[in-house]
Amino acid sequence: MISRISGKLIELLEDTATLQVGGICYNLFVPSGMIESLKSYLKSETSITLHTIYYIEAGDMKSAHYPRLIGFTDPVDMEFFQLLISVPGLGVKKALKSLILPISEIARDIEEKNPAGLSRLPGVGPRLAEKIVASLAGKTAKYALAQGGKPLALEGRAGRGTISDEALDVLLQLQYNRAEATEMIRLALVESPQVKTSDKLIALVFASQKSPA
Repeated sequence: MISRISGKLIELLEDTATLQVGGICYNLFVPSGMIESLKSYLKSETSITLHTIYYIEAGDMKSAHYPRLIGFTDPVDMEFFQLLISVPGLGVKKALKSLILPISEIARDIEEKNPAGLSRLPGVGPRLAEKIVASLAGKTAKYALAQGGKPLALEGRAGRGTISDEALDVLLQLQYNRAEATEMIRLALVESPQVKTSDKLIALVFASQKSPA
């Protein structure tokens, strides 16, 4: 299991960071609220250490599975997140987007058995909030005692669709500028608003760019 990575930060997108370790580059999901604090390390000679969670993401096909890493600068934040994603129904990407409050506040709602407070988090409805309390109450007291701290996720990111986010990241990696990529995605969604996956959305973007024979 990969528990920590130290290397040079060579790329930052809206919710991913790429670290170069020797001749190998690792792409990690990171909470969106960490991006600003990481910018000072971008392409500098200073090494950065991220504490990581390694997991396997299932693809569209039952046989397709992809190894993924999530990175945190603070090991306490990582520990809390690891507890959070142990709750059935709270997947990694939803959990990353939900952290718009400091973890101490989220942990306090869990320990005080206050599902209404947890329901304020993006993607966490009343039923899931009850499940979080039932699963984690009594396990998060140390995180509720944490002083200070900032939200790990930016609230403005929570309203964006995951499929669009992933497609945008792909287009940015392919050297499209943000405005152009955003418009390409918008037009594809206008034509096919029911698209379910980022791979299919990228395919629609590609189809829309093909020149007539």
